[in-house]
Amino acid sequence: MSAQNSTITNIKQYWRKDVLAGFSVSLVALPLSLGIAIAMNLPPEALLAGIFAAIVGGVFTSFIRSGNVSINGPSPALIGIVVSGMSVLGAWEHMLAAFICAGILQAIFGTFKLGGLADFIPSSVVQGMMAAIGVIILAGQIHPGLGVEIGKMNDFSKLMAIPKSIANMNPLIAIIFFNSLFILAIHPQVTNKFIKYVPAPIWLVILAIPLYMFFQFATGGEASIFGKTHALIPTKDLIYFPLPSNLNISEIFTFPNFSKIGNLNFWLVVISVFLVSTIETLGSAKAIDNIDPLKRKTNLNKDVTAMGLSTILSGFIGGLPIIAVIARSSVNINHGAMTRLSNFVHGTLILLFVFLLSDYIMLVPKAALMAILVFTGYKLASPKVFKDAGLKGYEQFLILTITLVSTLMTDLNRGILIGILFTLVIHLVRSHLTAKLFFKYLSKPNFNMARIDDHYHLKVKGIANFVSIIKLRKLLAEIPENDQIVFDFSRTRLIDFSMLEFVSAWGKDYQSDQNGKYEIIGLDEHLTTGSHPYTIHALPQSVGKPLSKRQSQLREYAFKNSWKFEHEINWNTDYLKSNKFFETRPIEYLKNRVIGSYQNIIPWEIIDITFDEGALMAAEVHNMTMLSIQFNENIPDFELDKERIFSRLLDLAIKEDISIEEGFNSRFSVKGENKDEVKRFFSKELRDFVNQNDKYHIESSNNVILVFRYFRVMSVTEVEELVRFGDQLTKQFHKCLNNPKENP
Repeated sequence: MSAQNSTITNIKQYWRKDVLAGFSVSLVALPLSLGIAIAMNLPPEALLAGIFAAIVGGVFTSFIRSGNVSINGPSPALIGIVVSGMSVLGAWEHMLAAFICAGILQAIFGTFKLGGLADFIPSSVVQGMMAAIGVIILAGQIHPGLGVEIGKMNDFSKLMAIPKSIANMNPLIAIIFFNSLFILAIHPQVTNKFIKYVPAPIWLVILAIPLYMFFQFATGGEASIFGKTHALIPTKDLIYFPLPSNLNISEIFTFPNFSKIGNLNFWLVVISVFLVSTIETLGSAKAIDNIDPLKRKTNLNKDVTAMGLSTILSGFIGGLPIIAVIARSSVNINHGAMTRLSNFVHGTLILLFVFLLSDYIMLVPKAALMAILVFTGYKLASPKVFKDAGLKGYEQFLILTITLVSTLMTDLNRGILIGILFTLVIHLVRSHLTAKLFFKYLSKPNFNMARIDDHYHLKVKGIANFVSIIKLRKLLAEIPENDQIVFDFSRTRLIDFSMLEFVSAWGKDYQSDQNGKYEIIGLDEHLTTGSHPYTIHALPQSVGKPLSKRQSQLREYAFKNSWKFEHEINWNTDYLKSNKFFETRPIEYLKNRVIGSYQNIIPWEIIDITFDEGALMAAEVHNMTMLSIQFNENIPDFELDKERIFSRLLDLAIKEDISIEEGFNSRFSVKGENKDEVKRFFSKELRDFVNQNDKYHIESSNNVILVFRYFRVMSVTEVEELVRFGDQLTKQFHKCLNNPKENP
C-alpha cells in the first residue's frame, strides 16, 4: 500500500480522535501563538503574525509535509532572533523578507536531501544553543510578566535586571504571572484524569481571566507595594489585536520589503532563522517519531522542504516562520492524534476562533502568556539540562556552557561556530594527538566495511566524531534489509557523543524498520568521563597507569644505556608508511619505544607496532616488535627474507628475486628495483653476516632500515639481542658503503 493510500485509510479510521486532538491543540496554540508575537515586541499591525503562522502551519503544511502527528506553527525559539533582527533591520517588513529567504534556503536544503548536514552540529552545541534561547526567552519575558517595562537592553542586561524588576513589580500582574507558573509546574504531577486531560495552558487561561477581572473589581485596578502604587491598564495588560470591521486585506496582512537583501546583517538574520527552524524541525520530527502511536518514520528532507515552503507563504502574508513544534505535538499525541488531520483541524479552528471569538481572546492577560513563555525558557535552560550534560561527561557540560555563554555574548551564528570550534579543541585534547595528525584524521574519516561470513563488519579508525557522521550515513545506506552489521570501534582513537548517539539511533531504526540487527563492539578499552553510554570514548594513554612487567624491564634497560623509553601510544606513524612492508598493511599505532643511536650519529628505535594484515575488514590485527634505523647515507632499497617454498615458486613464475650468489640465494630471497645496485651492495662479508643471523627480515626503504621477526612481540632478552644485531648490521652497511665491491 502506498504512503498516500495508507494516510487516507488512517484518516478514515481515526478521524474522530484527530478532530478531538486538533481541537485540544488549537486551544493551546492560540494563546501561545499570540504570546510569541507579543514577546517579540512587534508593532500592533504585526500582532497576528503568530496566528498567521499557526493557520498556515495547520491548513497548508498538512498537505505537503511528511510528519503524521506533529503540529506546525510558530516557535518561541525564534523570539530572541526576531527581537535582535528587528533592531538591526528596523522594520517588520524587512523581517518578513528575511523569513522568506530563510524559507527558500530551507526548501532548497530539503529538496537536495541535505537534512543529514544538521548532524554536523554536535548535539551538545545544539543543546547549548537551545539553552541560550531558553535564557533569552526567560530574561526577556519575565519583566512584562511582572508588569515592568525595561526598555531596550541586550539579553545579558535583561538577565541582570531581573532582581530590579522583582523589586518594582506590579503586585496584581505578578500574582497572575506566578499563579500561571504554578499551574504549569504542578500540572504534570496531577493524577486527576480530567485535570490531566485539559492541557495546562488552557487551565492557565481559564483561571487568569477571572483573576484579572476580580482584581479590577475588588481593588479598583490598583495596588501598592514598597510604597509605590501600580495600576491595571487593560489596553496594556491584555491582548489587543482589533480586526478591521470590513476585513480589508491590506489592513490585515503586512507584506515583505526586500530592499535590504544586499545588506550583510540581513543575511545574518536569515541564517539564524534558517538554522533554528531547521534544527528544531529535525529534532522535533525525530522525537515525535519515537512517540508516534503507529510507529511511522518521518521523511526528514520532505518535512524540512515543507516547512520552508510554508515559511515562504507565511512570510508573504505577514506571518512568522513555520516549525514542527515538540510541545504542541506532544499535546496532540497525548490527546489521541493518529494522522495529519489533527494538524489541519488545529489550524482551521484557530482561524475560526480569531475571527469569531476575538472579543473574548482579548480578555486574556498578557502575564498569563508570558508565564507560558518563561516556563518554556526555563525548561530549555533548567538545572536538569546542565546536570544531564554533566552525566554525559565534563566535555559535554563544557561544550554546552561555552555555546550558551558565547551565544548570549555575541549572537546565535557566532555562538554555534564557537561551540563547534571548542568541541574540536576538546576532541583534540582527549585524543592526545598532535594538531596536524588530528586534523588529518578528521579530514579523512576512515570507515572500512566488508562482508564477513553472515554479516557486515564496519571498522572505524582514527577519529569518529560529528564531522564523520555525514560520510557514515552514506555508507550505511548501502546495508540491505534483514541483515546484520557490527560496528567495530576497537581501533578508533576517539568516538564522540554525536557519533555514538547517531550509530545507536541508526541501529535501533534499522532493527525496527528493516528487521535488521546491529552490534557495537570495541569500546571496552576506551576511557570515558561520564556515566552516559554515549559520552566521549578515547583510547587511553599509558601515562599514570602502572607499567607492565615487560614495560618496566624495557625502561630499566633503556635507562642503563642512557637511552630514552616511551610507553605511551603514538599515532604518528607516517614515517613508517613509506616502507614497502606497510604498503598493504595499515598501521594502527606505535608504543613502547626504546630510542637510541649507533656510533652516536645513527638514530634507531625499538618499537611495538600494531597493524592490520589482509584486505579491508577481513584483516587480522597483529602486534610486532621492530627495529628502525635511520641512515644518513644512501642505502639501496631492498627486501631480504629467508627463502620459503612459496617465495621460490613465485620466483620461478615471475623471476622477482635478485640473483646474488647461488648458495646465498638458496637460503635468502632478495628483492629490489635497482638490481645492479643491490648486487654491488651485498658484499661477501655482508652475505656471511646475514648467513650467520638468518632469523630476521631486513628491509631498506628511503634510507630507513626495518628489522623484525614476523608477527611477534619480543621479550626484553630478544629486544637486547635485536639491538646488538642492529649495531653489527649498521657496521656492515658502513663497510659496504665505504668499500663497494662488485659481486662475483
